[in-house]
Amino acid sequence: MGSRLMQAVLALSLLLNTFVLVGFVYSSWISPPAFERHMPPPPPPGTRPSPVEMLMIDLGVDDAQRATIRGQLDRYVASRRERFREIQKVRDQTAAELARPQMDMMRIDGLIDQITRLRADQWKESLHAVAELEPLLRPDQRERLHVLLAERFAGAPPPPRAPAGPAVPGQSRPPQ
Repeated sequence: MGSRLMQAVLALSLLLNTFVLVGFVYSSWISPPAFERHMPPPPPPGTRPSPVEMLMIDLGVDDAQRATIRGQLDRYVASRRERFREIQKVRDQTAAELARPQMDMMRIDGLIDQITRLRADQWKESLHAVAELEPLLRPDQRERLHVLLAERFAGAPPPPRAPAGPAVPGQSRPPQ
């Protein structure tokens, strides 16, 4: 009886090890790498929401709140579209300058600085639109707004670090 139980346990162990090994082989040699997996197609041009619209979706802004800010949002979208046109014109000028046999680095530097200014203005415009949206939000939405802004515009905050200092023998680790 004891040897049959041992044989059953060994058979189950062999089966489990086989499944783990097959999974490892599949994931490392057979399945396509992440960059080969097909991503969903991007939205068609013109229907892609602006950063402020995406923020409103993530905050769960209702129709009444959306109707209140509709005019401001339309002005923001039109301004953003115009800024994109300006950026594209400068990018085209930069591409034309780079295509010349003798590049004028002074001109290229100026064009790159101009694109940088336009993008910075676009960020500022987005934050101004969010500031106009904030008074219309409920307190829970306002709290979530600041968390999302910190994540999207400034990156997630670093995790808190333990105070630096020599380790004291016998002292337990701080809770995490």
